[in-house]
Amino acid sequence: MNANTDFKTAETAVRDLYYAVHKGLRLANARMLVALGQSDPADDGEVGAVLGKLAHHLDICLYHLKHENARIHAVVDARVPGASDHADEDHEHHLASFIELRQLAAAVSAATVDRRAAAMRRLYQRFALFVAEDLQHMHEEETRLMPLIAQHFSAAEIDGIEHAIVTSITPEVMVPFMRVMLGAANRSERIATVTGLKAGMPPEVFGQMAAALVHPQWRHDDWDEMERVLC
Repeated sequence: MNANTDFKTAETAVRDLYYAVHKGLRLANARMLVALGQSDPADDGEVGAVLGKLAHHLDICLYHLKHENARIHAVVDARVPGASDHADEDHEHHLASFIELRQLAAAVSAATVDRRAAAMRRLYQRFALFVAEDLQHMHEEETRLMPLIAQHFSAAEIDGIEHAIVTSITPEVMVPFMRVMLGAANRSERIATVTGLKAGMPPEVFGQMAAALVHPQWRHDDWDEMERVLC
């Protein structure tokens, strides 16, 4: 599959529904790929830990996929029929990849020590292919689908879509998403995100979110500590 670099980014004042979360997913994908590659197949504890991380990572990816389908693509298709067909096809491929990756992970878990290295290599290589496909998929959503959304929806409507997305995510799902999103963001993006969260949440809720994201003793205005922990 060859990436098409002939694209036009949405250069408008509207909110980008994809970019921030995709930056987080790119970071999470990269970290997961490195972790799989560095794991020692002869170390039972290390293998168990990395397979647990992979299961959690795939859960997050699946949640994101389903959320995009329900909260963005369905809304877009209602106004511009067929607009998200290609993205949805990619999502179907992702679902098949998740199944295969879980099967390969189960094979690693079941393998004897002498066969585990080969099983780990197959899992690592298949995950690398998934990452390559996902990088291209996210690029196309950001540079082809988002400009189409900006063309057919008002800024207020796009803000409404984002609000519906955020308010539908439970805290236990929001925390791991926010952790990688803040970790992948640049400093100004990170400050804007956390400032927005603080402004939109009751103080006690924001405090709980901040503690879960960074540290129980994190101070709301301690940006340096936030960056030290997350980056």
